[in-house]
Amino acid sequence: MNFTLDAELAKFFRGADELKNQEIKEIDYLLDRLIPRGTLCSLVGESDTGKSSLLRQLAVSVAYGDDTFLGFKLNDKCRNVVYVSTEDGEMGTSAWLNKHLGEDMTDNEVLSKLKFLFITENLYDNIRKVISENCLDLLIIDSYADIFEGSMNDSNIVRSFLTKYSDLANQFGITIIFLHHTKKSSEGMKPNKNSILGSQGFEAKMRSVMMLTKDKDDDSLRHLCVVKNNYLSPEEKNYSYVIKFNENLSFEPTGKRVNLDGLDNPEYLQIAKDLRSQGKSLSTIVEALNNLGFSVKRSTLHRKLNK
Repeated sequence: MNFTLDAELAKFFRGADELKNQEIKEIDYLLDRLIPRGTLCSLVGESDTGKSSLLRQLAVSVAYGDDTFLGFKLNDKCRNVVYVSTEDGEMGTSAWLNKHLGEDMTDNEVLSKLKFLFITENLYDNIRKVISENCLDLLIIDSYADIFEGSMNDSNIVRSFLTKYSDLANQFGITIIFLHHTKKSSEGMKPNKNSILGSQGFEAKMRSVMMLTKDKDDDSLRHLCVVKNNYLSPEEKNYSYVIKFNENLSFEPTGKRVNLDGLDNPEYLQIAKDLRSQGKSLSTIVEALNNLGFSVKRSTLHRKLNK
């Protein structure tokens, strides 16, 4: 028996035959291997790592139509970007732009393709109107915590909120990146998607989650880590991309990669080893570490202590 839909409903459904015949062989990336096009993504990390600078730099690169960003192929189409800034106002953003771009003459026509929005009243409606009337490559929301309404620990509320933006990404093919934060208790620990502040529902709605962390030994270095990406192999996600934060408040690639195990905080491991030497059980050690402010899972600690 045939599967039929009336004309009104047919607008919302896609048959497997239609999808197969699109002959899409590979995922379309805005930024190769890191940011899939037409999806929700996020950049997370602790405070003062340069997350906003990194996303503003990406926004400028898209507007300029750069071929690459931090060594990754950039596949922009429209070269139009909207950046919602809830933390830095006009003064801070202007200062960053002048620092990043320097004294060289800039192309104002190109720079006008990057629009900043500092007022969040009626944000979703305004954003939807702009997207429906313009071809946009990228929408950046800095930060998620400032525009989210409700409890960030309530998975149902979080997913319902993000579904509106996911629908925008799907309908208009625009990539949306949320800047978000990690838990205080996870500072200095191995980058992990479980360190993201709030409900697991946030991470679940993202197709790619990148985490920016400081290097333990060099204050100028950061580790850009892919802690979730539905389209990358686990092995690819085991290594960070080492990038340098320079005097122009910009990032530059170093070409180096580091195994994520090398980014772990040795402090909690030493505490765990000391407790184990005292004959404490694994459950007791995990409880003690969590009481000290370390967010440690039993399975992770078991693996590290037996490594």
